[in-house]
Amino acid sequence: MSDFNKTGAKGGEEATGTSINRLFASSKQGLNLSPLQGGLPEGVSTLPPVTTDPYVQQWQMWHEQRLEELKAPHGYLAPASITWVANGQTQTIDDIPGAWRAENDVLTYYPESDEKQAQDAAGGHGGSEPLTVTNGREALKTPISFTPTAFGEQALAYLDYGDKRIEVNSQTDLVDQSTYRFWIRVKDPHAKTRQHFDDIDTFPIDPKWRVPAHFRRAEPDEFDIHDSVVKTVLQSYPLLGFVEFQHEGKDYSLVVSNVFGHASIFFGDPTNGRETYGIGRVLRLDELTLDELEALDFNYAYNYPCAFSSYCTCPIPSKRNTLPFAVTAGEKTPDVDTEL
Repeated sequence: MSDFNKTGAKGGEEATGTSINRLFASSKQGLNLSPLQGGLPEGVSTLPPVTTDPYVQQWQMWHEQRLEELKAPHGYLAPASITWVANGQTQTIDDIPGAWRAENDVLTYYPESDEKQAQDAAGGHGGSEPLTVTNGREALKTPISFTPTAFGEQALAYLDYGDKRIEVNSQTDLVDQSTYRFWIRVKDPHAKTRQHFDDIDTFPIDPKWRVPAHFRRAEPDEFDIHDSVVKTVLQSYPLLGFVEFQHEGKDYSLVVSNVFGHASIFFGDPTNGRETYGIGRVLRLDELTLDELEALDFNYAYNYPCAFSSYCTCPIPSKRNTLPFAVTAGEKTPDVDTEL
């Protein structure tokens, strides 16, 4: 094998080199290979270049990514319904086959029988191959149960029905905090809110709202507990720590929570209900570099999901995360009809 490689490589190099030389010699007269003499091609604008601000460019890239996430087929512009199920209740969801039953803090989905699916197909509700709810790529033919393991809100499953996403979640009951309520949200890529959305208005980018800050870790096993826009449940997240900073010579601190693996700050300020969404906004930090945090940038404050849809269960910022000064940075209230 080694002899062949040596021989083949040498022969190949000689043959290739000869071929390239011949090709270059035969074609160079017909090609204009001379570079541009320091000028630009004809028809290209020669106006003076605009100097970009790296800080602004980074924010603009973040903003565009934010819009892409919102407008994704199963983003927060796509919710079409939300259905709550308390212990002892059974619920069905329009346009989704099967039924949902909560019993003893366990939620069970009961799919349609094969006979019912065949009837639906015969009636023109899916053709010869009727749609079924799937878990991953596996069609659900038998009941499947979901059991919460965390206090507060917990994502239990993502199911699919055609191009629709079915999100299954649990939340702690507000009155009896030893029990759970369940909710099932359907996201539809064809939702009207998604079709009519364009952009989010923001305050002008202002570097002054990038304030020096440092992060202080919380004690282990602490929780950040919130009220919710849904009055019957609590929101609770593991507490990561506190971001401490100054504004106009005064000291402030904001709680940082672990929200499904993301270091998040829910905060309110006097702009809420005026320029910004009523209950507050959110800041997300890089959880991998929290201990090296040097600044908190309010230009990246963004809206809660419930600013875009009434089918959401957002936490309300606690009093200790309500700032007394107006934060005129970040996203404003979006121009979205949540009742569509």
